[in-house]
Amino acid sequence: MQTELEDWRALSEAASREQDPDKLMDLIERLNSALLHREVEMSRRLAVN
Repeated sequence: MQTELEDWRALSEAASREQDPDKLMDLIERLNSALLHREVEMSRRLAVN
């Protein structure tokens, strides 16, 4: 799955411009996954320090 590698900022920008409801839902799901991955990575880094 490519979601973890996607930039949440780019996904957020794309979602803000999307007019098609189905495409918007896909972007939001990808954005949620990207943000969750970011949160997990940040927690992991904090745990190591």
